Formats: sequence, structure tokens, C-alpha cells
Amino acid sequence: ILFDQTERSIKQQLHTFIKVDVRKFKETKKQFDRVREDMEIAQVKNAQAPRNKPHEVEEATSSLTLTRKCFRHLALDYVLQINVLQANKKFEILDAMLSFMRAQYTLFQQGYNILDEIDPYMKKLAAELDQLVIDSAMEKRDLEHKHASIQQRTLVQVSTVPRRTVAMSSQQNSYQSGGFIAL
Repeated sequence: ILFDQTERSIKQQLHTFIKVDVRKFKETKKQFDRVREDMEIAQVKNAQAPRNKPHEVEEATSSLTLTRKCFRHLALDYVLQINVLQANKKFEILDAMLSFMRAQYTLFQQGYNILDEIDPYMKKLAAELDQLVIDSAMEKRDLEHKHASIQQRTLVQVSTVPRRTVAMSSQQNSYQSGGFIAL
């Protein structure tokens, strides 16, 4: 749940930042590059204008002057967009990280509350487990005593059982009794 919420919030915030602010920056950069190229062309035309033709010199100079003004204006816009982008970048990233930290805090707070609620149950369960271990040890000891006493009775009974022997003759089986078997 936390991963999904985090991914959505951070992804959405950063996606909006990229979509809006970075797009404005890229558009301003494209305009700046175009005007820079126009200014370079105007400078070349002004430098190549024949000095003996005042009309062409005046036209090249006015074109260069207008292009410079436009370039300066867009240069200021471009610098402004860079500064805005840098400022927003810090803000957006910090805001996204703060959202992530809040989500983590909420998750861990909920986990703590749940564990706090089941703490009495866990203590009761631990006490029951301890009692079960004690009962099991007592039952094991009782069973070992019973087993030992049964083995002793069995040994005593087996040692008093009369021994029977079988004698085989060629035609019939015969039993003889006498004595005791000792184990």
C-alpha cells in the first residue's frame, strides 16, 4: 500500500513539474536559440553591409538593433526561466520527499497502533505458552515414571513365566513343561 501511494504521489508531483515547468523552460530555450541565430545573422549582415551604400548600412544597423533588443529581452526571460526552474525543482523534490516521509510516518504509526492493541493478547499468549511448556514437562516426567514402572513389572512377570520346551519326534509333537525362562 505504501509503495503504491508513494509511487503515485511522487510520480504525479514530478510528472506535473516536468510537464509544466520544464516545458516552459524548453520553449523559452528554443525561442532564445532562434533569436540568437537571428542576431548572429544580423551581425554578419551588418558587418558585410557595403559602407558606400548608406541605405543598406542603415537597414542592417536597424535590423541588428532590433534583434539585439529582442535577444536581450529573451535572454532575460531565459535566465528567469532557469532561475524559476531551479527554485521549483528544489521545492518540488523536497515536497515529494516530505509527502513520502509523511506516508511512511502514517504507515508506521498505524502499525504501532495495531501492535499496541494486540499487546495484551500477545502477553496472554506468552503466558499460556509458558504454562503449556510446564504442563508438557510434567506430563513427560509422569509418562517416563509410568514407562519405567511398567518395564519393571514386565521384567518381573517375564522372569516368573513357566518354560515350555518342545520335543520333536519323528511322528508327533510333544510338550514338556518345567522350569522358568529368565530374560
